Amino acid sequence: MPLKLTVSQNVINRLTNVKETCTGNLYGILYNNTLIIVGLYMHSKGKTDIINGFPTEIDMYGVIQVGNEIMDAEKVKQIMNEVDVTDTPLYMSCKIGTRSNVIEAYFNINNRLEHTNFEIIAETDIYSQFVHIRLMTQLPFTSAITTDSIKENFLNLRKQLLNGQTVFNFPKTTIYIMGNECENGLVGLSGDPTVREICKESSDVIEGCIPNDRKKKGPTVEMDVLRIIMLKKVTREYGLDNSKAHAPVLHIDKHPYKSLMLTLNIDALSVVHRDEKVVNLYSVLVESCCRFLRLVEGVILNNVETCSGDYSLISQPETFHFFPEHCGHFITRIYTKRNTEDCMEGTRLKLHKQLLLPLNRPLFRRANRFVFSGDIQGNGLLINPHERLNPVKNGGEIALVKGKYSYYHYCQDNMDDNGWGCAYRSLQTLASWFRFQGYTNREVPTFYDIQKCLVDIGDKPSNFLGSKQWIGSTEVNFVLNSLLNVTSRIIYVSSGEEMESKGPDLIYHFKNHGSPIMIGGGVLAHTILGVDYNSITGEIKFLILDPHYTGSEDLDLILKKGWCGWKPLKFWDKNAYYNMCLPQVPTCI
Repeated sequence: MPLKLTVSQNVINRLTNVKETCTGNLYGILYNNTLIIVGLYMHSKGKTDIINGFPTEIDMYGVIQVGNEIMDAEKVKQIMNEVDVTDTPLYMSCKIGTRSNVIEAYFNINNRLEHTNFEIIAETDIYSQFVHIRLMTQLPFTSAITTDSIKENFLNLRKQLLNGQTVFNFPKTTIYIMGNECENGLVGLSGDPTVREICKESSDVIEGCIPNDRKKKGPTVEMDVLRIIMLKKVTREYGLDNSKAHAPVLHIDKHPYKSLMLTLNIDALSVVHRDEKVVNLYSVLVESCCRFLRLVEGVILNNVETCSGDYSLISQPETFHFFPEHCGHFITRIYTKRNTEDCMEGTRLKLHKQLLLPLNRPLFRRANRFVFSGDIQGNGLLINPHERLNPVKNGGEIALVKGKYSYYHYCQDNMDDNGWGCAYRSLQTLASWFRFQGYTNREVPTFYDIQKCLVDIGDKPSNFLGSKQWIGSTEVNFVLNSLLNVTSRIIYVSSGEEMESKGPDLIYHFKNHGSPIMIGGGVLAHTILGVDYNSITGEIKFLILDPHYTGSEDLDLILKKGWCGWKPLKFWDKNAYYNMCLPQVPTCI
């Protein structure tokens, strides 16, 4: 039976927009005779470890050719020889058109390209079928600081994963995946359960989900993430080890030796169908760990080769999982302290081009990392409270903040700023947005940071530091520019009634920049997160995040009482003037 082909809407969108001739690889998931293409990677010079950055079970299933030249069938077949997970690799052609590109698909069956139809599948539909598994553990690593020794020791680590002494456990449960070491491969579960049943029965197993910031009007893309830890048996079981017991032999070889000793923090992702049998996860998890080790190996080898003999520059690898907009799947990258954001700019630019991602915003900086629910630490501020609001019914064009921000309001951090700190809090919300989007690594400024900045640039006298004096949109502009290197556009209106005329400006801002807006008028300051503007009737509504709230981080209460909600034009005082600070998003990678 021929494979059924479906292609992610994200892949189609990226191919539709490409205008340069290129070739690349297609990556997908195969389950129940259906191939789902979820990712692509365009060819460039040099070798790539991109497959090790994809979740396990996403493999290379074909090639893509973009351009209008005549297809070279022999060349295509030669490229497709690299596909080793299927006997019927996929070939897709993307003809560049004046209005839109034309995409066709072929399966290579018995060395003949046979045309096949395909369905386009939305991100929501993919992750209603599949579950991510996050494998976490620690492995000690010791090696001489030579290329050959590092490669050999990583190979030995991977071999150790295959010797049957590895066991996997769902945290907070007595469920263990044992492989072939027991009758049904499981301990703590009877029968032959599926991943779907695990998700239903134990909410403790599910770690997190991904809100889809790109579809504000529609449902969120919820992705169940099962967290699993890896354990190693410290005792041998009779009959499982073919080696013979013997007295230990110690060989001593004295010579100068520079060693590398690291604790590898394994944090590997895989993706499996909900109807997959839990017992079958054993091999997936082993491969997931092996794939992760290959990724770390490449990073450590690169560090050794470029440290110029100064081995103190070799540092602990850090794992970052990214879920970039327009990508539709996770990308895992390993960074070290030497990989500063500035020195990695060229590498990030290359990755954006290879994945056909936008070149005007950062997606792979440390601040862009995906934060799983189990990793959330620190101040516990609410993130994107507006996403729980019901859609507004105004009949106009809606434009909203893009990406994530934290809700800053009165009386947080054990500080009583009730009555004077609303503009400070709005500024902190704006700063958190730039940090979440990766435009800065700087922490959100405190009240002291804000006041000191204004004193340092000469805008305020020295006695302003530590005071309870208000600030406005002008000061917010100064601080963003000085601390975050962000410029802002200031819009002035002489009364609240004039806010209606600024609908087109706000629509443009949220569409093209997407950053939250600080607005100050009289003695009050607010944060604007979006606008619904009907250009025919002139009717307008504003999505407001109110910093004057003084309670706890109770999302239901905040939404019920309207501290975050849609407000009509009369929300603004017709007798007060207003200044709006619209942060402009820099173009960078």
